[in-house]
Amino acid sequence: MKDGYLVDTPAPGVYRPVDSSSSVPFSKFYKPNELPPDIELSDDVIQAYGRAMHSLGRLDGFWSEIENPETVFGLFVYKEAEQSSQVEGTRVTVSDMYKEGSDSKDVREARNYASTLSEAAKQLSETGRSRENLSNELLKDLHRELMEKGRTDEEDPLPGEFRPSYAWIDESTGIGTRVRFAPPKAEIAASRMENVEEYMQSEGAYPDLIDIGILHYQIETIHPFVDGNGRVGRLLIVLLLMASDILLHPLFYLSSYIRRNRDEYTNRLLAVSEEGEWNEWLLFFLTGIKEQANEAFSRAKLLLHLHKQYQEKYADARPSVRGLLEEVFTEPVFTVNRASEMIDMSYPAANQAVSILEDDGVLRERTQKERYREFQADDVLDALNKDADEIPSPEAVIEEEENRFEEVTQ
Repeated sequence: MKDGYLVDTPAPGVYRPVDSSSSVPFSKFYKPNELPPDIELSDDVIQAYGRAMHSLGRLDGFWSEIENPETVFGLFVYKEAEQSSQVEGTRVTVSDMYKEGSDSKDVREARNYASTLSEAAKQLSETGRSRENLSNELLKDLHRELMEKGRTDEEDPLPGEFRPSYAWIDESTGIGTRVRFAPPKAEIAASRMENVEEYMQSEGAYPDLIDIGILHYQIETIHPFVDGNGRVGRLLIVLLLMASDILLHPLFYLSSYIRRNRDEYTNRLLAVSEEGEWNEWLLFFLTGIKEQANEAFSRAKLLLHLHKQYQEKYADARPSVRGLLEEVFTEPVFTVNRASEMIDMSYPAANQAVSILEDDGVLRERTQKERYREFQADDVLDALNKDADEIPSPEAVIEEEENRFEEVTQ
């Protein structure tokens, strides 16, 4: 935090002294203004907005190519859960979440994030994709789901409730910690969240994608919950994209961009509060939207191509094999018992299907045990887990797809 109480004139808020009776390790808190802010969007932001919308449109159009969106939907929800959990400092992976018997706090948190996102997306699709259907009650419900089953700190996170007291965010200094930022005190936070709800349900003052960046800043700055604010905020980005009719399904994970650029992310948010640097924050946010939409598109294309390869190669295979090949795209790590449930066939039938696919290199045994053997679909996980810089661009993926089509038709 800046010394003193002064912030630059364009800043969307002010510092105020804490109550004299409060025993907190800081003397002031930040009081953000109500939404909407007055922003003169820069040319760079306007251009970044166009690029981000183009990438999101291409990603959303991808769904028209898939007979069964569930083929990749579940994988991408787990990918977002993995990345969101890693933002919080855990090392959990997609494979960990699928692994039977894995029940660490990190894994529970990630699984819970995935189930919360899936359920919220389903609920939004059923009630109607409209910003009017987003509310503080929904945010509290998301928080309750995340906190009651997932990992929390030792302090009671008050699932589904706004915090009743001061909060603050620490940062390491090399010799300890210091308060980096103190969000508004509880009663102001609650009032500002009412304003967030009103703005979220309105048509907004800016294009939807710009509004999403503004809303994300405001919620992170208000810090309405005791714990889990980041997770709720990242979930809301996906739901806002759906409610704004920008994306049909949550085939998107901005958490990966935030994790890779964690320091810049927090610095940009603070610079809005203290310097009024809205354009710099929005440029960062829109760049992340574009990058992650492009990455999600390319990963989804790679998975779809792999799915088609399996369909062609095993077109004449026994039903148990074909059925299991469909399921590995929604659950790529499993035991034979689980495979039996996935394809709704007997254990011997599932075991035989697993053996055939293991011999063909589609599956690999992870455990090397005689009992409770666990298998994984390496090619599926590889397409999902490759580093971002190893993923081909959407243009390269499309060109390769066109070349394959030409080879087939010649």
